Amino acid sequence: MFQSVRPNSQIFIFHKGDSPRLETGFVTAQPVTRPKYQVPPTFGQPQEMVVDITAKVNGQTINYAGLPAQSDIADTISNGDSIVISDSKEAMNAEILSLKQKSLDVINSVDFHRNLANSCDKILSDLNPEFAEKQAQREEIDSLKAQMSEMSKNIGDLMEANRKLIEQLSKKEN
Repeated sequence: MFQSVRPNSQIFIFHKGDSPRLETGFVTAQPVTRPKYQVPPTFGQPQEMVVDITAKVNGQTINYAGLPAQSDIADTISNGDSIVISDSKEAMNAEILSLKQKSLDVINSVDFHRNLANSCDKILSDLNPEFAEKQAQREEIDSLKAQMSEMSKNIGDLMEANRKLIEQLSKKEN
């Protein structure tokens, strides 16, 4: 739990985003537990407590404010980056494995969603003739573009072959 960390305790900082990375740091000062809100709690409700942790990470001193005192892992924002901070290697492992599983689930669902989109297009075509006509026009235009591209490539190849043939013929005449 964050309220239990002491100076020199190790913490783990996982930066989410396009290129996730894990950093480790060490607490530099004794965290002080404080109430999350400055208003008194409703009768019978316990006051939520938070801690501010100052840590040395990669040679820099960084302050992580408002971490839940009773937790050993928390999502927060640091310098505009979404991060997960933890004082427990096991909790961090579980967080990273969970994030990885979410990504694998998305990757594995690509074919399902591609088939779903294709099925919806077919249903929309059956249901709405204008949609079917637009889709047919789009497919025809794409086909014509592909044919034009192939013809352009073939003409370029033919021009190159003609150039080589003219060069060979002019060498034979000399």
